[in-house]
Amino acid sequence: MGVVKAKALKPKALKDKDMRLELLNGLRSIARQVVKDYEATTSSWKNKPKFETVVSLKGGEAAFLVDTNSEIYGYVDQGTKPHIIRPVKAKVLAFNVGGSPKTRPGVLGSTGGSAGSGPVFAKGVRHPGTKARQFSKIINEKWQKRFASEMIDSMRRARAKSGHAI
Repeated sequence: MGVVKAKALKPKALKDKDMRLELLNGLRSIARQVVKDYEATTSSWKNKPKFETVVSLKGGEAAFLVDTNSEIYGYVDQGTKPHIIRPVKAKVLAFNVGGSPKTRPGVLGSTGGSAGSGPVFAKGVRHPGTKARQFSKIINEKWQKRFASEMIDSMRRARAKSGHAI
């Protein structure tokens, strides 16, 4: 009978710097793509909001945030309840009627819309509210699986850089 010799293989340690760099690069890549989706929702707007991103690798979690400080975007995304509108810097409101919105609930994108005809003048109006477009919810659902996949790919790239390629 022959003798079988076994030698224990000790894998090289993963390089923390490479892992961190690859994860950050993956986060930045996904965040840029998510921002493009947000920007598509306002592509036809005259006053486009600015979207900013923050990436983080704290507490063992990889995360990013896309945000804007645009109140108007929040009203469109989240919707508004019925409310009264009164003039602030004038004696009456002036607005057109019969127009069409630039965005629609559940649709990522923005069209030209239309201003309608008019003008109509009033001392105040009861606005029926704005139906939420839910852009944030739709974009979040769209990117959940892709985010996880990108983080796994980032870890594979870091593993390969550490000499652990499969």
